[in-house]
Amino acid sequence: MKIIISRTDKIGDLILSIPSFFMAKKMYPEAEIILLVRNYNYEIVKNLPFVDRVYKIDDFRQEELLEKIKYFNADIFVALYNDSYIAKLAKASGAKRRIGPISKISSFFAFNQGVYQKRSKSVKNEADYNLDLIKKIDSERFEKVFEIETKIYLEDSHREVAEIFFKEKNIGNISLVVNPFMGGSAKNITDDQYVSLLQKIYDRIKGMDIIITCHISEEERGQKIIEKIGRERVYLFANGGSLLNLAAIIEKGKVYFGGSTGPTHIAGSLQKEIVAIYPNKKTQSPVRWGVYNNPNAEYVIPDRPERKMKEDYSHKYFDSYDESVEEEILTLLEEKLLKNQK
Repeated sequence: MKIIISRTDKIGDLILSIPSFFMAKKMYPEAEIILLVRNYNYEIVKNLPFVDRVYKIDDFRQEELLEKIKYFNADIFVALYNDSYIAKLAKASGAKRRIGPISKISSFFAFNQGVYQKRSKSVKNEADYNLDLIKKIDSERFEKVFEIETKIYLEDSHREVAEIFFKEKNIGNISLVVNPFMGGSAKNITDDQYVSLLQKIYDRIKGMDIIITCHISEEERGQKIIEKIGRERVYLFANGGSLLNLAAIIEKGKVYFGGSTGPTHIAGSLQKEIVAIYPNKKTQSPVRWGVYNNPNAEYVIPDRPERKMKEDYSHKYFDSYDESVEEEILTLLEEKLLKNQK
């Protein structure tokens, strides 16, 4: 049996799809599991032991992959995320069973076993919506062998990058990894608000180190944040290599702080201690987009209803972020950074 599973959007979305890839293999150990992903996500899934082949759809012209995919001879095609191109690929695959979320018009023609999910209602985590699609293959078998797996797999070369970075900077046991940058899919706090918060947590905890992470394209902005913080043991890791180099930095740090973005889900997968700032808005909230299966994550929601603060979701940054929210974050970070410290 051959099963194609596609998840062709962002980093966090793909990480929340790992439980689905795992369950497909758990249900059918002898099946060949084939993934379709974006180039920038390939590193995340290339080492998963329950995946047999990975195709980067950006490596093909659309017409080329639409022609090629039928030669995969798939029995089942599962689209965890659907757009017009994925719908065409599903149909072109010739798979007898084509499973995907029914929402857009194209999905009605592409999937002969569609699932009505209404994800916009955001009543559960994205990972659970994905698992519902895998369950559609055989619900009885799914329930019988169900197990949650969220782990990503780093190589020694990635951990060596982190090891060298930590050694060169002489980073100690109390280290905070912070990713202040986001792609705009959810609200964030401003760079100056990050600066204020990090100055205060640094001054509260003696001997701590702070690592600001970013993509190499944001290096200048990251350096400006460090200059504004104006403290000695604050460093920048601007990643121009494998995404798993960033994962290794997060893994080696003690606590992670960030917004609703890919690196936060990497931290979640690595079972790190996390403080994350999320909006209350249904389609952006931790209920839908929080890290999955990690009891060590704490969420700070500036616009939670009981605060009765006005929030304009057309704005990039939180309107409701104030000193009380900052203090809430500081308290959680302090607790986690000092956890098990005597």
